[in-house]
Amino acid sequence: MGLDKKLASSRVNRYETEVSGIDLDGLGRLAEVLGVPMAYLVAEDEETAEAILCLGDMSGKERAQAMELLRKLKK
Repeated sequence: MGLDKKLASSRVNRYETEVSGIDLDGLGRLAEVLGVPMAYLVAEDEETAEAILCLGDMSGKERAQAMELLRKLKK
């Protein structure tokens, strides 16, 4: 079930202004419509959101390598 752009825009605006809440099912549907992972929608900042998108676009092997590098940088 897809949402037309006008309706989706209206819903996103309500969520952004906190006029309306969203449950996990709704968040999942919104992520699907936008073509992004759910985690992207709740990222705390732009860099985290970008990292989520990048990781989501990687193959399993690339993701494992990226995670290994991130763990090394964290130390």
